[in-house]
Amino acid sequence: MSEPDFDAPASGPRPPRRPPPRSAARRPWGLLSALIVGGLLLAGGVGTVGWLMLHPPAPPSEPEVNLALTPPAATPLEPAPEPVPEPAAPPAAEAPPTAIPAPPPQPAVQPPATAPIPAPPPAPAPPSTATPETRVPFPTVDGLAPVPDEGLIERTAEGLLPKIGADGRKPWQVYGRPFDPNDKRPRIALIIGGLGQSSAATEAAIQRLPGAVTLAYTAYARNLPQWVDLSRAAGHEVLLTVPMEPVGYPANDPGPHTLLVSLPEAENRARLTWLMSRFAGYSGVVNLMGSRFTNEAGPLKPVLEELNKRGLLFVDSRSSLSSVAGKMAGEIKLPRAVNNRFIDTKAARPDIDKRLEELEQIAGSEGVAVGIGAPYPVTIERVAQWVLQLDAKGIALAPISAVVDKQKD
Repeated sequence: MSEPDFDAPASGPRPPRRPPPRSAARRPWGLLSALIVGGLLLAGGVGTVGWLMLHPPAPPSEPEVNLALTPPAATPLEPAPEPVPEPAAPPAAEAPPTAIPAPPPQPAVQPPATAPIPAPPPAPAPPSTATPETRVPFPTVDGLAPVPDEGLIERTAEGLLPKIGADGRKPWQVYGRPFDPNDKRPRIALIIGGLGQSSAATEAAIQRLPGAVTLAYTAYARNLPQWVDLSRAAGHEVLLTVPMEPVGYPANDPGPHTLLVSLPEAENRARLTWLMSRFAGYSGVVNLMGSRFTNEAGPLKPVLEELNKRGLLFVDSRSSLSSVAGKMAGEIKLPRAVNNRFIDTKAARPDIDKRLEELEQIAGSEGVAVGIGAPYPVTIERVAQWVLQLDAKGIALAPISAVVDKQKD
């Protein structure tokens, strides 16, 4: 006997079985799927937030400039001593360490752009300015007499001494640099002293300064005849520097054979003879120091008389404002000139330029000015530039022999 059918009605025929609704049948699985998907999304969101916290986004980069439309403005160039060439092409990137041959060099590398940019026309170069290394080709003067002139030398045990020739010629006139006597412009004579001891400074003064600048040599230097030959070949007139006693001697000592107020006249003459015999071809003498000696008429006068007897000129450097040397030289008819300015007591460009400007003012008001400088590199540089402007200012640069006896007492 079969088991009873508990789902069948109590009596009558069995109705057909109806399947359960689909939504009802799948509801448990749909809820589970939603939970799973939600969990995954939540986990992904948490992971994304965590990654962003560990890897913050980089700051926004500068906006890219369209070089083809707005090329950057050129930066003004600083003034340069030489003309500025066209901008060169940027260096090519370094090639990798492989055997790939590098491309041939291009005349210019254009920046990446949507359209080619035509190269701008070259800008005019700024005017060049001379530098300490620039050598200006100053004109030289023909007609400087060869030295030594046999008619103007006296041979002694000490060496060759200058003298007045039998025909009346004098060394200060014969060895002087020619100058046009009809030139009526104000004249400035510039002396660079202390030469011969430094080869570099001496060569710079000879080669970089115009021949109208007078060069003065110390008697203690070596190879003086060679230096004098080079100087005169470049057109320079030459002086001999004679050391004289300064205030504060011997703590302030210009060297051996210095003329001293305490020495007898014969000893000072002997020292002067030794100094004058060191080389030939100088037109005169300029004193080194001498702030005490040039104030003492007694010991000074025999020295000036000796220079006059030998046909030389004398330049009073005026190391002392109370010097009587210039006045005394005029009294005994010794050709003379007097220094107006030491141009490089402070060896700096502004100070040297100011002293040179003062010489211009003196020459403009009195007709003649005399300046003395040392062979410092900055002095040679400033003088070499300064002389280039004198013609435009209506001033003549003259050798020292061209201003003799033309200054006011």
